[in-house]
Amino acid sequence: MGLSESKKEDLEAKDFHLLFKKHRPKWAAIAEKAYAYAQENITEGREPRGDDVADALLPILNADTDLKAHQRANKANAKRYREMFAEYIVDQILTRGKLEKKK
Repeated sequence: MGLSESKKEDLEAKDFHLLFKKHRPKWAAIAEKAYAYAQENITEGREPRGDDVADALLPILNADTDLKAHQRANKANAKRYREMFAEYIVDQILTRGKLEKKK
């Protein structure tokens, strides 16, 4: 599905954008690993779609202690927040990052 404006607003209401900024290098590193995994294992060498990368990110996010602590502190423990945050990471690192590199 990808990150919609509605999902982005839901995340921002729970300060996930601040969590992202605080740990941006970590999110960038895991996004690149998830991209490589998706490319090798899901799309057989072709460029993976954002949803494929987000799906590959989820197991990593499920175990991330910073994310877990943020979810507890912000009463955002539902699985959907991790799924939306994975989409947010893909949007910020891969989608927007590629656009910035082209400029």
